[in-house]
Amino acid sequence: MMLGPLELQLFPSCFNCISWSADGEIAVAAGEYVQILTPKHTTEKEGGNGPGSQAATKNWNVTRIRTNVFTNGEWPIIHPQKRENFSIGPEQSTSTVVGLAWSPPGLAKYRRCVLAVLTSGLLLSFYDISPQGKWTRVAIVNDCLSSYFRSLVDDEELRLRKSNIRSFTWCPPLKVPIPEQHATSYAVPPPESRWGMYLLSVTNDDNDVILLQARRSTDPTSTSLYSFEVLSVTSLHEHTENQNVQPGSIFSSALRNRARASFMSPGPWIYQPTKEIKGVCSAIGNVAITLGAKLKMVRHVVTLISDNGQTDSAVKYKARCVSEENTSYGGLLNNYHLTGALHWLHTEGSTEIGLAVASFAGMIALRFTRAAYQGEKTAKKGIQVKELPFYEPTGSNIGTDSPRHWEQTSAMTVALDKVSQTPILHLGTVGGYTATMTLSGIQSSNELPETPWKKQLDNAREQFDIARDLGGYTISRTWGLASHDSLVVAAFTLHPGDTVEYRTSAEERTTLVFSHANAEFTEHDDLAFPYPLPDRSPDTLRRKREAALGYILFTEGGDYSRLALSRKALYAAACCAIVDSQNDNILSQAREALKWLASGIDVDLSNEIGKCSAPGSTVDAKTAEQLEGSGQQIFEQCTICDAGLSWYSAVEAQCAAGHLFVRCGVTFLAIQEPGLSKFCSRCGTEYLSEDLVHDELEHTCRILSDVFDTCIYCSGKFQA
Repeated sequence: MMLGPLELQLFPSCFNCISWSADGEIAVAAGEYVQILTPKHTTEKEGGNGPGSQAATKNWNVTRIRTNVFTNGEWPIIHPQKRENFSIGPEQSTSTVVGLAWSPPGLAKYRRCVLAVLTSGLLLSFYDISPQGKWTRVAIVNDCLSSYFRSLVDDEELRLRKSNIRSFTWCPPLKVPIPEQHATSYAVPPPESRWGMYLLSVTNDDNDVILLQARRSTDPTSTSLYSFEVLSVTSLHEHTENQNVQPGSIFSSALRNRARASFMSPGPWIYQPTKEIKGVCSAIGNVAITLGAKLKMVRHVVTLISDNGQTDSAVKYKARCVSEENTSYGGLLNNYHLTGALHWLHTEGSTEIGLAVASFAGMIALRFTRAAYQGEKTAKKGIQVKELPFYEPTGSNIGTDSPRHWEQTSAMTVALDKVSQTPILHLGTVGGYTATMTLSGIQSSNELPETPWKKQLDNAREQFDIARDLGGYTISRTWGLASHDSLVVAAFTLHPGDTVEYRTSAEERTTLVFSHANAEFTEHDDLAFPYPLPDRSPDTLRRKREAALGYILFTEGGDYSRLALSRKALYAAACCAIVDSQNDNILSQAREALKWLASGIDVDLSNEIGKCSAPGSTVDAKTAEQLEGSGQQIFEQCTICDAGLSWYSAVEAQCAAGHLFVRCGVTFLAIQEPGLSKFCSRCGTEYLSEDLVHDELEHTCRILSDVFDTCIYCSGKFQA
């Protein structure tokens, strides 16, 4: 589908009101609700005959979920406390959404993203989609903090304050280095290397920065879908020498007690050798925080330890973290009044790491060397600070006489330009000002170019002005920015500029516009999303299929007695290799697998073994006599007429009576009953679901689903 302007009937309830997941889903904060936009499949019928925004709406499935309703078990009644630990604002609020963000891919079921939503009641909740397609709350992070501080803090009122969450951010996934492949070239890296460990950083009402590790339970009998582990707690303290008021005064104490963290941004992980005996890897990362009007940074050193004594096979590594406040920038920002959003800029292997922080009527850009970023005791020359003021566009060259733009920065995001592999920062304010910046362009110029989507914003504002005869007095307010690869989406609203505005909820409108990250692309360039399906030619599908065949057929040391998969799956993989594969190594291994099966259960497989030398052959259905006895362990049988199934295709099976079935995309077994499948949400390939199969194949399906947790043909995510 093509991405055009999208008009939603809502009004944003916070800055940074929009988040775009790696799966392509867009979440928008709208008061007591969150609206989730899911792109329709490219195979679905697209409606493009209506007006622009209406036609664009037909390209998305829009779901509205209510996020402010909690049970007494989820949010117990809080009685009034002392003034230091109790605020009638959060406790008596309607729990509107004040922050939301998608997790990195892989945390939710089928390796999807989890939506984290922070409400004004200071509760951070996780939302996930159920097999029935309904979004539900699956976890509350505050419960983990309450349990953690229960053994450390005796004062119940202070413990309540430490359990309230003010802000949060997802850290980049911490990935385990891929080990050497000892078995075969078809070995698949573990999930910790493909997806990484999921780390969540939060700040509480006592200005503690807490690093949490989030996990999804893989046990189907578990009562809790997600679990959390506190890795570190770092208290932030306002340094009196950095305050602009008289230290020790009543006003100074009041300001220090009222300062809260409002925005957070995680920096990249820098991997380094570990000093632990059982350590697998170690990484250093920073989290930047806007505390009041000051910048704070917390340095995390995370080490992953191989947890061989863990009985739960799903947990193979244990994380240890040492955290401290990073003060390498010293007092370089003492004279600046910081107002909100902030974001890191970096590329893999770059010698410098940038940080953009919104300030009063401008932006502060910091450039860290890698040594300064890691918190090494180096001189301040390792950090460069530059102020970039905002000027109102006047149509002429920006100079000292140009009027300043005073509105607060409300949104930031970073998108990667695929051509130059350069991260580009996009920002917007509540006054309609937009700007872009690159890390290399900080020192080259004091001017900030406009964003590629600014022209779309101006066109919408002009149409709004003409429709209401406002005479040019129209204001656009940017509420959120988000990125997906090289695409950027901006959320803005339009308002009259010279009158008191009144509108009902039915008149609330928020417009989403899309653009490329790079301004060199024009509005005429195609904005295609989701990206087109990869090559689906028979040769390409065969190569993709051989990755699964190789994993099933090859065993470490060639000892099939140690094979954890079922014999029926092994036989199906061997037959699939005969029918479809043209790889000599796979065909040779299929012959060895068939020989082991024939000797182990005393069945005649000479026909299949002989056809391993003739790729592209077919395997006839077995007779009733062959299907009896030990043959039931490996041969497939029609559940309708009890006839054998023939092998002539890798994607479908047919019995002697003509009953036709689809074959699973990874086990290659026939799916003979309804309600046992999961589907690729991108290409529609059907697979046996590990949660719905309840026979001897359940263990096999679960093992293969952990290894091939996305579609092997297009890398799409599964859906029930």
